[in-house]
Amino acid sequence: MQLNRWNYYSDFVVYPAVVLALSGLALHITPVADWWRCGLLFLAGAIAWTLAEYGLHRFVFHRIPGIREMHEAHHHDQRALIGTSTFVSAPGCLAVMLPPLWLIGGPAFAFGLTGGFLLGYLCYVSVHHLVHHRPARPGSAFFALKRRHALHHHVTPEGNFGVSSGFWDRVFGTEIQLRQRGVAPVPSQAQMRHAAEE
Repeated sequence: MQLNRWNYYSDFVVYPAVVLALSGLALHITPVADWWRCGLLFLAGAIAWTLAEYGLHRFVFHRIPGIREMHEAHHHDQRALIGTSTFVSAPGCLAVMLPPLWLIGGPAFAFGLTGGFLLGYLCYVSVHHLVHHRPARPGSAFFALKRRHALHHHVTPEGNFGVSSGFWDRVFGTEIQLRQRGVAPVPSQAQMRHAAEE
């Protein structure tokens, strides 16, 4: 859905606060000697986000009616502030994740894994915002991320579903290869900037 600036940019304020709160709670209730476990949970949560990002983008944003159309609007107007309101996504994610994880492994487990997952989400929204709204220096790692995502938008929407990482696209065979069998041309500079009118 089209968001106003307040709703769009609130991700960059609310999610860091939630991640800090969850990690602080996990550390507070865990003996110092076991803080390494919190670190592992946090890392596992962030890695889990990358798989969720891939799955949501591939199987929800491109397949489910209603959601698919909202995502198609993003494909057509990439600089528009389109997304899910932070004030829906953050409470929804916490409500879905914390109770079952708490039941499975207790509060530190739930706080650590959820905190890492939401950190992964924050990395995703940050990268996604930057690839659509900021220029990239050719040859940089950021340019490579921007090019990967431009291939998804301008060559075929059936590949490069990972935005913050291409790992799962490689695992599941959905990575768009540049000039592989003449299929995928390099996006133009106008497409790479996402700023020019198409």
